[in-house]
Amino acid sequence: MVLDTAENLTQIGQWSLDCFVKEKQRIALYITLTRKNLTALESFPLSPSFTHEFKKFCTCYEKLEKEFTSGVADRKVWGQGMLQWGTALTQHVNLII
Repeated sequence: MVLDTAENLTQIGQWSLDCFVKEKQRIALYITLTRKNLTALESFPLSPSFTHEFKKFCTCYEKLEKEFTSGVADRKVWGQGMLQWGTALTQHVNLII
């Protein structure tokens, strides 16, 4: 489920950088799906080596999610934030697998 979330973030970031206005509905859908993944993950026992990173990610994701809802000021900066977290989650999960 963590890798699925990372893939969602990567896709959101790519859409944001490439064609934000055109893909805004898909971005909204993927944000909703990602939120569902995070809610589910919170009920699973996480590896101690991943818990800190996951909590940090959840805090940042909530800010990105709120920014989307209130209106993204700079789609490139926002999209890069999504891409960075997608990459970070993928790398971190690969280290603990």
